[in-house]
Amino acid sequence: MTVEQIGERLRRYRRAANKTLNQVAAESGLTASFLSQAERNLTGVSISSLANIAKSLGIPLNVLFDQPSQHQPDSHQGQRVRYTIGGQPLAYERLSSNFPGNLINAVKMSMPVGYQSELISHEGAEFAYVLSGQIVYTIEGRNYPLGPGDSVHFDAAKPHFLANSGEEVAEVLTVTTMGLFDDHATP
Repeated sequence: MTVEQIGERLRRYRRAANKTLNQVAAESGLTASFLSQAERNLTGVSISSLANIAKSLGIPLNVLFDQPSQHQPDSHQGQRVRYTIGGQPLAYERLSSNFPGNLINAVKMSMPVGYQSELISHEGAEFAYVLSGQIVYTIEGRNYPLGPGDSVHFDAAKPHFLANSGEEVAEVLTVTTMGLFDDHATP
């Protein structure tokens, strides 16, 4: 999927839901200006932000972008599909499967040098473990610098963002209780 398609889909589904940018912003924990930029393909959108937007619009996340499925409970290095959202520089590998009653979702993120996510808040808890590189999680305005072997666990309803603060690609294992995968949902 191209960046243009993400923006077009966001706008089309928002309009179909008869919602303004301000309404979706208020419901998703994002700003109207960020959503406007996303709809015009001027900025990338993280998987967490897309999940919040999809929830606000009452649509399954998988109608906004294609995610690899993970039906088996095991996941092996070198066999996972690496994917991006709309060609943005942040890359993901899905680590968790989806099944009725599932409460956690896990991804491995590869963040290029200089990457910074948008400010977001969402339901549930978030846990991140740095595999390599240097990152900074900013939670409610407080910085938490993390390197390999370091972790952070917090209430994801608190406004937060993360950035690669190092000189190399950073790899981070992120686990959240926010619904990121809806393999069984249909548009």
